[in-house]
Amino acid sequence: MAGRAVGLLVMAVLGWQVLQRELNFDAASGALRFIHGIDLVIHEAGHAFALILPRFFYILGGSALQVILPAVCALTFLHQRHIASFAVALFWTGESVTDVAIYMADAKKQALPLLGGDGTVHDWNYLLGQLHLLGWAPSLGRLTFGVGILLITVALAIVANETHRAWQRAARA
Repeated sequence: MAGRAVGLLVMAVLGWQVLQRELNFDAASGALRFIHGIDLVIHEAGHAFALILPRFFYILGGSALQVILPAVCALTFLHQRHIASFAVALFWTGESVTDVAIYMADAKKQALPLLGGDGTVHDWNYLLGQLHLLGWAPSLGRLTFGVGILLITVALAIVANETHRAWQRAARA
């Protein structure tokens, strides 16, 4: 019971930090930078797994795996009826979506530091350029960020509900 309450508090603080960071990569610090590092490793692995695919899908593979991996974890926990664990993985999915949103919103400016330095392809500049949507990058980034915040909010609501239910069970025992 106390573990769920602490988990809820940690998730709420992290969720607030994500919300405050918005689309500003430099505004993240501490735990969010650490989580970004994990997201980045998964992102890069996505490129490696998609190496044999056509260029568009190879480049999309980074952001795709970054979101798909925590989503699969969430679905696995949901299938196993581990609701609190599902919520934590859903929170991670939402955070990862907001991380991708920052990259997406940067597609036109290309101001973010990229692994590989100068001459490295900016994934979302290439992807949105291929789709003739580069001018929409900031709007698409904000929309994607909103989806991530929605997932984080749902995850927080689930953990809050699970914590409340655990307290009610303890009170009855």
